[in-house]
Amino acid sequence: MKTGQLVGGMSMVLIIIAGVLYWQNLSEDPSDTLPSALAQTINQCDLIAGKAAAGLPEALPFQKLEKRARQSRVLDRCMQDRGYQQNPAWVTKANARANEIANAQNISQDEAYETLRRQAMLKDGVADTSYWRPKK
Repeated sequence: MKTGQLVGGMSMVLIIIAGVLYWQNLSEDPSDTLPSALAQTINQCDLIAGKAAAGLPEALPFQKLEKRARQSRVLDRCMQDRGYQQNPAWVTKANARANEIANAQNISQDEAYETLRRQAMLKDGVADTSYWRPKK
């Protein structure tokens, strides 16, 4: 009898959890969960870039750099093919930020800028601060 009570109690807990999740899902605004066109394009291009570099070896440090460079290049070309380009306003802000990072971390400004660029390429932000903008 104890096993039956335990199973009955567990199923009741699962039913309650399912009900809470159902009501929570109903209360969410569907427009909040839908990604923007830019976010969808970034996701698609990131997938393509990952596949393009999947076969490259990563045993040595320079091979890891080559793989990241290939992914970055493919992502950039894919985004351009889909009607986006680099935002000049982002470049201006990133150059200033890269200089600060380079001084703080004792690395080259180019390395700091490239790190910022690779991170920003995968983010969907506000039009003024986003890495990508629609081609004109």
